[in-house]
Amino acid sequence: MKIKLMSLVAMFAFIAMQGCYPDGPDYVDELDIVYTNYDASFDFGSVNTYSLPDEVVEVNSSDFSSRNGSDTPEFVDEEYSTLILDVIRENMTNLGWTEVDKEDSPDMIILPSVSKTTYLYYYYDWYYWNWWYPGGYVGRGWYYPGYYLPAYRSGFRSGILFIQMTDAKNSSVDNGVPVPWSVVINGLLQGSPSYFSSRLHKAIDQAFEQSPYLQQEIYR
Repeated sequence: MKIKLMSLVAMFAFIAMQGCYPDGPDYVDELDIVYTNYDASFDFGSVNTYSLPDEVVEVNSSDFSSRNGSDTPEFVDEEYSTLILDVIRENMTNLGWTEVDKEDSPDMIILPSVSKTTYLYYYYDWYYWNWWYPGGYVGRGWYYPGYYLPAYRSGFRSGILFIQMTDAKNSSVDNGVPVPWSVVINGLLQGSPSYFSSRLHKAIDQAFEQSPYLQQEIYR
């Protein structure tokens, strides 16, 4: 079973880029677009712990099905995944969150994934995370209470980073996994590795700056 990621948000981003760069962008970082959305009814002040995997999943056009979590998907190269995970951790720490092991009942789970190719749209299957998600099965999949699904769409072969913050304690086999916060960043996987590092920091930092509701009360 799959969720179709509608292209509403990224269509706007693509149109915006076409308007800004009618002759094409001059620099790679001009392709970077940071989109965030969240469930306005979710009380982020009531949660303060999270878990993060050791890998960043690579989502591709081929079907991946591992209902029981016995198989693992492809992962992003360690050079890139380490950077992505470290910058997420850095921002979460700065906002007052505490990282715990996934077996220690975290309030939230953060799942980063990457698409390296260009698609009009594609299906993002929650089976990609059955190998790691606490409990081993994420039920009926992701759902995004209070806001539209984020989208993957790009007119460039630039790579898309998708970050989901899921509500680990209110997930169920019947209802699926709520995703109170989502990030879509377009354009990250172009350019040299050294240039990628600085752009990665800037883009992920921007996602957290756009999300002040994540800041823990003691840090406000």
